[in-house]
Amino acid sequence: MHSDSDDYFSGDDDDFDRQQEIARSAFADMCHDWERNQKYDRALQLTIERLHCEGKEAHVLDIGTGSGLLSMMAVRAGADSVTACEAFRPMADCAERVIASNGMGHRIRLVKKKSTELEVGAGKDMERKANVLVTELFDTELIGEGAIATYRHALQFLLEEGCRVIPDKATVYAQVVECPLAMSWQTPKLLCSSDGDVLLRVPEEMVNCRGSSAVFDVQLSQLPLESFNALSEPIPVFEFDWSSREALKFKRHSRNLLKVQSSGIPQAVFMWWDLKMDLEGTVLLSCAPFWAHPDFEELKTQKQNDSIPEPNLIPWRDHWMQAIYFLPHSKTPLAKGEEIALDAFHDEFSWWFGLNDLSLDPGHCSCGMHIAYSRSRIGQLNDGPRNKRMLNYLEEVLDKNSVVLVLGDGSLLGLSIRAMGAKKVILVETNQTSRHCMERLVEHNGLENVEILSCLDDLTPDATADMTHIFGEPFFTSAILPWENAIQFIWELNRVKALLNHEVSVIPHSFSIYGVAVEFLDLQKISAPLGTCEGFDLSLMDRMIEAVRRESPRNRQFFYSRVVLSLECMEKARSRAFIF
Repeated sequence: MHSDSDDYFSGDDDDFDRQQEIARSAFADMCHDWERNQKYDRALQLTIERLHCEGKEAHVLDIGTGSGLLSMMAVRAGADSVTACEAFRPMADCAERVIASNGMGHRIRLVKKKSTELEVGAGKDMERKANVLVTELFDTELIGEGAIATYRHALQFLLEEGCRVIPDKATVYAQVVECPLAMSWQTPKLLCSSDGDVLLRVPEEMVNCRGSSAVFDVQLSQLPLESFNALSEPIPVFEFDWSSREALKFKRHSRNLLKVQSSGIPQAVFMWWDLKMDLEGTVLLSCAPFWAHPDFEELKTQKQNDSIPEPNLIPWRDHWMQAIYFLPHSKTPLAKGEEIALDAFHDEFSWWFGLNDLSLDPGHCSCGMHIAYSRSRIGQLNDGPRNKRMLNYLEEVLDKNSVVLVLGDGSLLGLSIRAMGAKKVILVETNQTSRHCMERLVEHNGLENVEILSCLDDLTPDATADMTHIFGEPFFTSAILPWENAIQFIWELNRVKALLNHEVSVIPHSFSIYGVAVEFLDLQKISAPLGTCEGFDLSLMDRMIEAVRRESPRNRQFFYSRVVLSLECMEKARSRAFIF
């Protein structure tokens, strides 16, 4: 039976990866970004109009055309010629159909290659060098998708001297903050009993670790203002001139002197960027959170719907967010009025920040904790109310004769059971890195009678003879969605029960899955169809994306935990309960 996806995929093994990429991508999300679309459109209009006023033709190159939207905008703006390139073959095939369906197939030359593979000359990919480049190569870190190298190559081989580039420039901003909430996603904390006794201490190498080098992209506008203390004003730390190859360096450092505006411990840097879309800088696109957004005050005066929270007044987008970068660990507070130097660094793809440190390296996880566990998992480990409720219950049901099997990865609660006085704890740690972290915690806390197994197959009937309890949070590093942890726990629990010849207590006793009906302000745009976008019909791209998601239902889960939003529940209903 023929499906829409058959038009873009041949069915070989590589197509599975391509389908995953489309289903989990933000292609449609970018096109839902009306501000991005309109400001690219306006910049194209201004640029092409100015070239024509100077008596010049406008020959446009669109790198990474995606849906073909920017190329079609260039044609509408009066470009004399347009060449578009797209290396991702299913998307290139889709763009070809979209462009044709909008009646522009004869106006746009679509080349299904990387821009670095394009050839210029008579009868080649480009008949001549372009004098206008329009492209959207950016991510939350601005440079994380290789923008620097792509621009440098285009300026050297594909563009005329003195060409116009859209966008023309980018400015990166940084703000030093004290933010315990962000730190809860970075640094594991000690565990204490209900009496305040320390059950589990965290080794210094885990506390001081620089953490994961992967970008920590968040919707800063959704952080409660009371959750952080801004130690500085936002300041520009770098500018990128996309029209100058000489100015686009792969590695740079800037030292930025600033005055502390509020006393506190410097823990992190909030980062975002903006784009000056045209040469004259008349069109500005900002990715700032609402409290620093240049249009926020104007948008407040234009607010017509009182039900929209202030953080949601600024244009919403999920493909470009803001980022948090953790500073090297410090317990020394800064005083209001103190002058400090914020050192900002970037390489070809990423950023890092420090205070008064000219030689700071990019940093990476050296303790294993940030490799084994995601930031959301570390946040869960640091969830005080959750830990307190579980520990209180464990204190009630366990005693000095308890022998407890812990199922799951990286359970600090499970490890703390031994510190609470249980006779023995057996941990099943299938993840090697997680297992090494738990071994280090056992060593650091001097815990005895703790056995760590690498898999359930190592659990023998003799080892289970004295077992009294089975505990799980549950959490498994292999799980993607929350309920997969519970399902994995059930599966492993049944395997253990097959080895037992006596009853044991299982903690937790049961779990329930809840369904919540909600109305989103913006989040639905991640997977909502486009239809018409800025006057162009993109329904063919809708059909391709929907076909891929329909054939791979798991891909519909791709947006889970992308952002944290405050939602009002319209209806809550227990859908199913499981008893262990």
